[in-house]
Amino acid sequence: MIDYILMGFLRYAPMTGYDLKQAIDTSTSHFWHAHHSQIYTTLRQMEKDGLVTSQFIQQVGQPNRRLYVLTEAGQRALQDWLEQPLMELPAIKEDLLVRLFFSAARDPHKVIEELRLQRQLHVQKLAVLHHTASVVIPEEHAKIPPEARDPIFWQATVSMGIKFQEMYIQWIDETIRVIEGSAMDPERK
Repeated sequence: MIDYILMGFLRYAPMTGYDLKQAIDTSTSHFWHAHHSQIYTTLRQMEKDGLVTSQFIQQVGQPNRRLYVLTEAGQRALQDWLEQPLMELPAIKEDLLVRLFFSAARDPHKVIEELRLQRQLHVQKLAVLHHTASVVIPEEHAKIPPEARDPIFWQATVSMGIKFQEMYIQWIDETIRVIEGSAMDPERK
């Protein structure tokens, strides 16, 4: 997936690995993150595969840079991937759900404490997504032609992120109530 994310950003403009990491951190990381090492390893492989080219830029007083450009083959590969419908649901990998699944042997108060911490983290993420929707996307929209449709799709993904965080917070609240109710029931162990 990271290769398509990189091609997607390079479709907008040539970028360095650092630029790509910054773009990911302020956008797609809300639903697909990438580490620096992963980005650079993927860029090298994409260059070998002819999907991108790079140019080394020497700079005075600043670190040298390698600027990546999407090739025609890269543009075709991205477009082909975008045109293929996703035919199955992705597998869910959620650490908290695994921990909760096996938490019957834990002290219910510690489980609730962990859930409250997770709730706070989701509330923080929700605030970031609201900021992205109300500030970041309009700022980025101002940098591209007004007729560009990209912001419609950016907002759609942020909207999903907001709804997901709201749902997750609601689920945590419900789960805390259930655990609190069962922890008070002397018949349950």
